[in-house]
Amino acid sequence: MDRSRLRLYFICGSNNVEGNPLLVIEAALKNGVTLFQLREKGEYALEGEALFDFASDIKVLCRKYNVPFIINDEPELAENVGADGIHLGQDDLDSSLLSPYFDDKIIGLSVADSRELEQSDLGKVDYIGTGPVFTTPSKDDAGEVIGIHGLEEMRNLTGDMPMVAIGGITPENYQECLEHGADGVSLISAIAGAQDVGGAVKRFL
Repeated sequence: MDRSRLRLYFICGSNNVEGNPLLVIEAALKNGVTLFQLREKGEYALEGEALFDFASDIKVLCRKYNVPFIINDEPELAENVGADGIHLGQDDLDSSLLSPYFDDKIIGLSVADSRELEQSDLGKVDYIGTGPVFTTPSKDDAGEVIGIHGLEEMRNLTGDMPMVAIGGITPENYQECLEHGADGVSLISAIAGAQDVGGAVKRFL
C-alpha cells in the first residue's frame, strides 16, 4: 500500500462522537485525514441494518474526499458494503482466512510488540498498527504502553513494513512517533472529541 496513506489515520464509531457522527467524519475527511476506519464497538454500538446503513453513508463520504475506507474486525460487513479494506486484531480472524474479496484490498493488523510480532502471519498484511505508544482512554483493551522506544524497536524488527502508531496520540507527541519509525499516527478521541474538528486535524498535519 501507499504508506503515505497512514500519515493521519482517523478511527471513529457512532458512539465516539457527541451529536451527528457523519458531520464529524466529513469535517475530518475534508480537512486532510488520509485514511478512515469505522470501529463500531462498545455500549450502544450499531448492529445489523443500522450498522450497514451507517457504513454505507461513510463510504460515500470517503469516496467524495478520496480517502480509503477501512472497517475494523467485520470482514462480512466490509465485503457487503464494498469497503477498501479491513483492520484485524490479534484475536480476530486470521488474515490468511479472509475471502478472495480482500486479495486486492488493504489489510491491517494490530501488532503491539515483538511478542505479538512473532505470533503474527504478515503474509497478506499491508500495514501494522503498533501500540499503545502512550496511555489512551479510548480503548479499554488497549494493552500495556510500549512507549517511543517500543515503537522504535518495532520499526527495527519489521524493516520496511508500513506501520502506524496507535494509542494516546496528541498534537504534543505525534511528531515523536514519526521521528521514531512510524509512517503515521492513528487517532480516535483527539479528533472525534474536538470542538473544532477541522482545526484538530490540521494540528496533526
